[in-house]
Amino acid sequence: MRPLRLIVARLHDQQGIALPMALLTLLILSTLAIAFAVLATSEPLIATNQKMVAQARAVAESGLERAIWALNNPANANGLAAPLPTPVPAPYDGSTGIPISVNGVQIGVAFVTVTPGTNANERNVVAVGWVPTNTGTAPMAHQKLQATVSQFLFKGSPPPASLTVRGEVGISGNSNIDSRADTSCGPKDGTWSAGVTTVGGSGAVYGADGNNTANQSTSGTTTDLRQYVPNASFNQFTLANADLNTLKAMAKANGTYYTGATVSGLTFNSGNQIPNGIIYVDTVDGLNIDAAAPTGTNCLLGGTGCTASSDFASVAIHGNAPSDPSGIFSGMIIVAGSLAISGNFQMHGLVYAINDLTYTGTGTGEIDGAVISQNIRDTSSTTIDTNTGGNASINYNCAYATNPGGQMPQGFTVEPGTYKEVAGQ
Repeated sequence: MRPLRLIVARLHDQQGIALPMALLTLLILSTLAIAFAVLATSEPLIATNQKMVAQARAVAESGLERAIWALNNPANANGLAAPLPTPVPAPYDGSTGIPISVNGVQIGVAFVTVTPGTNANERNVVAVGWVPTNTGTAPMAHQKLQATVSQFLFKGSPPPASLTVRGEVGISGNSNIDSRADTSCGPKDGTWSAGVTTVGGSGAVYGADGNNTANQSTSGTTTDLRQYVPNASFNQFTLANADLNTLKAMAKANGTYYTGATVSGLTFNSGNQIPNGIIYVDTVDGLNIDAAAPTGTNCLLGGTGCTASSDFASVAIHGNAPSDPSGIFSGMIIVAGSLAISGNFQMHGLVYAINDLTYTGTGTGEIDGAVISQNIRDTSSTTIDTNTGGNASINYNCAYATNPGGQMPQGFTVEPGTYKEVAGQ
């Protein structure tokens, strides 16, 4: 019986444990209660701050959209004139806040600064959003956004001629270069060339003046052949890397971007037809061709560090290439290299060859719009860069040149990769 009494005695020794346990439990619960009370006090403040930051970012985005609207509506009293005025007027100089309201209730104010971009068709926009305002002692939040917006180059600067070549031009056969029919973008020359333009055979070149005298004007008036154009004059009609990157992004989104192994000897014909839209044929490595190496090497002389000519695209377009039932391709063709067009090919739009272009047409083939050859890597002293031989026809059409395929954004839009939120706001 001794063991049993021992157990009972030990049990009696546990009497009074309930009180310490209760006190310990009460302490834990009190600590939790205090913690929850503190959280209940701080969480609404944190939530309010997060809400204000989100609203400030939305206000800044509204300011960015307001700037884009102003650039796209230059004739409006609240718009921004084109070209961009100097100095930029308020409220687009960052000096005056633009109230931002939702359902008639102001939620914040945006400060917007618009400045010229690197290229003529670019604008830099900085937008700062404040919530609920930028003055006073009450709690407030602000966020800062920046972006570069651009307009399709040829919307603001239509090609100056039916055929524009930063080099020499040879026109032969039954070729016809004609800028007489459409002067909606203003009167245009027949051809522009950095070097000599040679016309042989039955070839004909017509500027908007329509006299086909193959004259070279020195007074700035419209002419048939405008030769020896200063190199700097081509800059406003030359796609910069930012323009090329935007066009690449559009082509990629539409599934009409070609590069890599497909570039080598790429041919569009009846067996591999070309769809309407923005066709971009890039270099093998997908990088833009260097006009000058970063070290300042002159790539025109084949300097070290320049894009190798083996990386250039080589594209051929033959007759019956358009996939459209009409048999006419509508859009823009950009080739980061050389392009050869031959056969009975019909097109409404813009051709842009970053290096060489050869066009030898047959039948009723023609290009309505404009053709540009940049000749980024050629020395024009001994090479005829563009040969419009055969039965080729290029007819200036402003609408086709400035809005190829009818799907080119006509206003200012954000350039890919430039939209960012400035940290630390």
